[in-house]
Amino acid sequence: MRSRPVANLEARPLAAEQRVGQRATYTRSVRRFERQITSEAELRAILTRERVVRVAFAVGDEPYIVPLSYGYDPTLHTIFLHTAAAGRKIEFIDRNPRVCFEIEGSSIVLRGEKACAWGLEYESLIGYGALSEVLGTEEKLHALECLMHQHSDGTEPWQFDAREVTLARIWRLEIESVTGKRAISQRQTAS
Repeated sequence: MRSRPVANLEARPLAAEQRVGQRATYTRSVRRFERQITSEAELRAILTRERVVRVAFAVGDEPYIVPLSYGYDPTLHTIFLHTAAAGRKIEFIDRNPRVCFEIEGSSIVLRGEKACAWGLEYESLIGYGALSEVLGTEEKLHALECLMHQHSDGTEPWQFDAREVTLARIWRLEIESVTGKRAISQRQTAS
């Protein structure tokens, strides 16, 4: 079987020197273009609604992916993450802060008459960015507010212990690009 050529090389993330001062892009080319979510508002809605992001790290030929809770700031178009003080994620970030991330929205299995006729309704985002640690107290408080808002109804006035804020390791994932896909079928779904 012959492998397919890589399509649309322009869709690769920009080099660091090309990203400086540039606004994040919201769409990249996808193979199944009819499934692409092209509305910036819809992409932001998914980022705002969901609660788990899978962050993929790579150092040399060793990949590492981990699910994390997150807080999204739509004004900054930034994802905030909270981690332990040390561990494998931190080792990967220290060696290569560039990451790829995935956020999965709702999904429904579609039953078929035979094995290969099954399908899936879904929506998902794939994005690229760079992680940097949040060090200032005010930004840490803002990031923690974003995290709490993402996982609650957003009406509580959260109070944070000053010592815990000082010790917390918080990361800013500045989104450079994000692409969304959605598949919706007219078939009956499994109950």
